Amino acid sequence: MCLFFALFFIFGWAFAQEDEILDLKEKIIDLQNKGKLGFSNFTLCSKIMGFASYVPLHEPVLDKNGTLLIYYEPINIFTNRKDDLYEIWYTQDMTLLKENGEVVSHWNDILTFHYTTKKPVMDLFAQNSIELKGQLPEGKYKFKATLKDKLTEKTATHIIDFKIR
Repeated sequence: MCLFFALFFIFGWAFAQEDEILDLKEKIIDLQNKGKLGFSNFTLCSKIMGFASYVPLHEPVLDKNGTLLIYYEPINIFTNRKDDLYEIWYTQDMTLLKENGEVVSHWNDILTFHYTTKKPVMDLFAQNSIELKGQLPEGKYKFKATLKDKLTEKTATHIIDFKIR
C-alpha cells in the first residue's frame, strides 16, 4: 500500500510539474507574439552542428572558393494557437550585395518553415549557405537575410558585412 501512495505521489507530482512547464511556455509564447520579429546570434561560421552549436569565423573573411555559412536564431516568430495545436510559419529571403548595395544575387523564400504540432516550438535556428566557387572577385560584400512571418505579415532584415579573398 505504501508503494502505491509513493508511486501516486511521484507520478502526480510529475504531471503537475508538466502542467507548470506548459503554463510557462504559454506565457513565453504570449511575450514572443507581442515582441518585435528579428534575428539573434546572426553569425558567419565555419561549421554549424545544431541549435546554439556552431563555430564562428574569427574574422569576416572568406576564401573565394569557400562557402558563406550563416547561423541565426529567428526571434519572436508568431505562434498561432487553435484547437490545441500550435502553428509557426515563416519564410526567408537571401540577398548577396556588393559593398555599394548593388544586388549580386537574390533568392526568394530560400527557406520555408511551416510547422503545426501539439506542443509549442520554443527554440528555432536556421542556416544559410552559398558556395562561392570562385565566381566573385575579391572585395567587400554584404549578406542580407529577410524574415517574413506569414501569420502576421511582419518582416525583419539583418545585414552582415564580409570580405572575399
